[in-house]
Amino acid sequence: MKKPWWKRSKAPEVPGGWVEVAVAPDQMVAGMLEGALKEKGIPVIVDRPGAFAYTGSGGVHGILVPGDREEEARSLLAEIWDVTEEA
Repeated sequence: MKKPWWKRSKAPEVPGGWVEVAVAPDQMVAGMLEGALKEKGIPVIVDRPGAFAYTGSGGVHGILVPGDREEEARSLLAEIWDVTEEA
């Protein structure tokens, strides 16, 4: 018997040592920030809201990078986005 959907939809675990460097208001902005980081060779994880699959692009998305690339990522994002310290 299959588990109910609310028990199957677990957010992926964030690897140790990764830090949140920005918060995007939606999927579109998160994708833009993700692309800018990847273009510079910075690994990135977009932390989507738990109900992402059911609500679409809405909701706040966290932008995470390895801790050793945090300063570089923040500097790059500050050039293209009004990055706040909400993280």
